[in-house]
Amino acid sequence: MDLNSEIDLPQLHVLITTNDLYIEGELILPETIKFDSSIPDNILFYVINGGFQFITIRNCEVKDRKNLAFRPDNIPQMHINISSIITIQILRVSPDDYETYIFSRRKEDRQQQIKQKID
Repeated sequence: MDLNSEIDLPQLHVLITTNDLYIEGELILPETIKFDSSIPDNILFYVINGGFQFITIRNCEVKDRKNLAFRPDNIPQMHINISSIITIQILRVSPDDYETYIFSRRKEDRQQQIKQKID
């Protein structure tokens, strides 16, 4: 079972640029991270600025930046030092309707809280 799905978080497919490599894969979120707002941009912000030294990428496709003609390497899992990252961008969020789901769930939670206060 996927850890991200256990704690109701999206799977972020990202593209990371370092000095030598392009790394594309699924970002594995740290177990200890807590979110006030779990929209994908905020999650990425917390991962980058949360005091972690490394991030983990799963199902990676690694390309050499200097010679893109080489066939990319496929690596099951890779740990990347945050200080080596030049850019990181979200390519895809799974499930596709994650943000809609989160906002509708928050609305339901607020309605339940109001109902509990009334009762």
